[in-house]
Amino acid sequence: MGLWNLFKKEVKSIFPLYGVFALLVTVVHLIILYKRAVLDMDITMVFAILLPYLFIAAIAVGTGYYQLFIEWKTNSIYLLLSLPIRGWKVLTAKLAAVLSMLVLVCLWIGGSFAVILLRVKWDELVGNEDWAGQFPTLFSLLINSFWMCLLLITFLLVVLQFTFLCGQLVAKFKWLVMISAFLGISWLVLRISPLFSHLLVWTPEIVIGEKESDMAFLHSGPFIVLGLLIIGLVVLNGFIFEKEVEV
Repeated sequence: MGLWNLFKKEVKSIFPLYGVFALLVTVVHLIILYKRAVLDMDITMVFAILLPYLFIAAIAVGTGYYQLFIEWKTNSIYLLLSLPIRGWKVLTAKLAAVLSMLVLVCLWIGGSFAVILLRVKWDELVGNEDWAGQFPTLFSLLINSFWMCLLLITFLLVVLQFTFLCGQLVAKFKWLVMISAFLGISWLVLRISPLFSHLLVWTPEIVIGEKESDMAFLHSGPFIVLGLLIIGLVVLNGFIFEKEVEV
């Protein structure tokens, strides 16, 4: 079983959860459309956009933990470890499956909102010169916020993988070890991130916005460090994963 087959297996196992959630979001959008006369814009945005995105992020993080938990519970971990594939590839397949479904559902939520709710206000928005002038800045903010949140969720997923795998190294007090591992890796990241970010002060800045008056500049160093930490944790998790059971 290659990496692609493992990825498809993971996607198949979690697809029903994400699919049901996406359909529920669309149902909520239809209900909001029906009740739009009695709902103000703030309530609409909270229930149509904010809460669905928060819930799907929480589902993604929870799924990352559940994937490994179910492997140990059903003893299918022995099958995975007997395959001619490295541990980090197995964990990468799990990680990629969760992130792929997360991105797809996020796009679904945005598309459902645009087709069902935004369409009703489209003529009003197009005729609003202020909104039309701010659209490029808002779009830039949206895209940058999305990949930053995706990077953060990826980091949380690999940290949860590390936490769970550390708990499996002991026979007793698993939860104590897992909590200690989570707090320890979090403390380490908070300690070393500023140091390495300072060393990357020469890297290009991230520009958010289109107009000079609305532009914001972010140092790219912390995000580069976070990406490197993710890669390092994936490799470390793979090593621990392989050592859990001697094949």
